[in-house]
Amino acid sequence: MMPTLKISSDQNGKRLDVLLARAYPDYSRSFLQKWIKEGRVTRSGKELIANYRVRVGETIDVVDFSQTTSPLVGEVERSSGGGTIVRRIHPPSQPSPTRGEGVLVSPAVLYEDDSLLVLNKPAGLVVHPAPSHKGMTLVDWLEDYLGPKVTGLFSDASRLGVVHRLDKDTTGVLLVAKTVIAQHIISKQFQDRKVKKTYAAFIEGIPKAASGIISAPVGRSQNVPSRMAVSSQGRPSETTFEVVETFKEASQVSLHPKTGRTHQIRVHCAAIGHPIVGDRQYGAQNRWLKDYGIARPLLHAERLEVQHPVTRKKISFEALWPKDMKQALKFFRASSKALLLVLSLQVGAHAETVKHKTTQAAGPATGATEATSSTKSLKRQISSLKEQFKSLIEEVSALQDRVTGIQSSLDELGASGRLRDLEKAVSDLNGKAVNTANVTEETKTQVLDLSRKLKNQQEALDQLRDQVDHLQQQMIQTKAHEDATPPAASPSGGTEERGSGR
Repeated sequence: MMPTLKISSDQNGKRLDVLLARAYPDYSRSFLQKWIKEGRVTRSGKELIANYRVRVGETIDVVDFSQTTSPLVGEVERSSGGGTIVRRIHPPSQPSPTRGEGVLVSPAVLYEDDSLLVLNKPAGLVVHPAPSHKGMTLVDWLEDYLGPKVTGLFSDASRLGVVHRLDKDTTGVLLVAKTVIAQHIISKQFQDRKVKKTYAAFIEGIPKAASGIISAPVGRSQNVPSRMAVSSQGRPSETTFEVVETFKEASQVSLHPKTGRTHQIRVHCAAIGHPIVGDRQYGAQNRWLKDYGIARPLLHAERLEVQHPVTRKKISFEALWPKDMKQALKFFRASSKALLLVLSLQVGAHAETVKHKTTQAAGPATGATEATSSTKSLKRQISSLKEQFKSLIEEVSALQDRVTGIQSSLDELGASGRLRDLEKAVSDLNGKAVNTANVTEETKTQVLDLSRKLKNQQEALDQLRDQVDHLQQQMIQTKAHEDATPPAASPSGGTEERGSGR
């Protein structure tokens, strides 16, 4: 049955679109104007326009919004959050692209009901059409998957029911609304920061703190317009993080963005000196592709929790890690285990030598005091060297982090390009440009100094290793000497020959 609106005296003279917006507050005004334009709002069978002024006593007929959404046939499941979820028993065939060029990388459907569609977005899939992107997008896929009865509900064909987005190379949970009212409710939850988002990522190096909050404004980069950056002109942004596991040269972290700025997580990780592994756009090292085959930023939208637009119950969705992140975790763990194995073998060898020496020293009475004293002395030296070794490793790691941070800063400022420009036009530079060049040179000098210091520390580390080997050789020689020395005669003459008495 078609809903009707009876115009009362206090509504007389109002615009039709304004009247509908008040009667249906869950729908946007642009959607209602589209509804009117398509002839779905009539008076006595005649189509109306959005700025039509209604009159008292008139009856306005409105096509029911829900008529365009048919229920899905599928297996009904109860989600962990209490909402009713409908999963398709037979997924539709792969859609044929309707726009753009190239091959469409299809997402996997995690959950679906009459109001929501939850996807696991693969890497390489752009969400919205853009002038800079000529290939297929998620919106192309949605047009074929949802069909015209659903896509026709939305006034913006370039967005449909997509209420948030992920970067092209970011994988994971992506939420799509299938009705206008669901889009409005979910979008409001994002605006009010009531949606809980959890991302998994690998970052370069090891943060000093096991958890923390990164609060820094994010805006468009003035040097590279295609990038974002921490800027005083940017919008307030906040990301919390927890370190899940550390490795030889990287860390696995769990990230929770409170705000949803473009590239926020990537910019914030780079800002604290730990860019996301594989994210060369924001300062990650180039060697990840060569050494590990990592061709994209290892960032994954792991979990999303919202309030269901119909049941109003909390419901969460989770996407399993993609293959490249699982493989990277294996590589990092294997690399860390190899390092720990080498260190444990070295320490274990020294400990066994000291233990063996102590046991030997507890045997014969003669020379026991000297052997015990020598063993204790060697043990103290080894313990001291181990402490120095540990301290040097920490210092080297800190220096490497500082070098990486300064190099990232130089990349952000485009220091190498600026230096070339300064060499070409040094005679035309004003005093301010000269000061900028000096600051850049000082930064470059700091990098060189840190690099030299790092080299010196590594040489010192090699020397300490040589000392440990030398001490081990001394212990071996001491043992050989003790074995070669005959035992002393006892007071009772147990080892001397007695006279014959003749």
